[in-house]
Amino acid sequence: MTRPLLPLGLQLFAIGVLLALLGWVVYLVRRRRLSLRDSLLWLLSTGTALLLMAVPELMRAIARALGVEVPANALFAAAFVYVLLNLLSLTMAVSSWAERTRRLAQECALLRAEIAQLRALGKPETQEQERRRAERIC
Repeated sequence: MTRPLLPLGLQLFAIGVLLALLGWVVYLVRRRRLSLRDSLLWLLSTGTALLLMAVPELMRAIARALGVEVPANALFAAAFVYVLLNLLSLTMAVSSWAERTRRLAQECALLRAEIAQLRALGKPETQEQERRRAERIC
């Protein structure tokens, strides 16, 4: 008889933590604090980890198929891939938002310059009027 991959207590604890994480992601999506698009990888990877914790023999079979002698090593590799995929997903999202923010800042600067040029062509304003107008824009 083979030894269990994980002790039962640790297996139940991991399942509880993963269920809590899954519930938290669903809660964040329902409260619109996390978009459905961003949550998909979290839901898929957490569901996969939950499946592997619920059926540890599946991890043993995957380890055997990959040629990993110690299934615990395959479990650590799977955990590493889990974190790596989620980190990559977040990095891609941050990169995209940083690019959008840069473009918006440039567009805002161009529009402010254009407004200043148009005002210069019109009637001259006092500095106080110009300051008030700038405060309303920003």
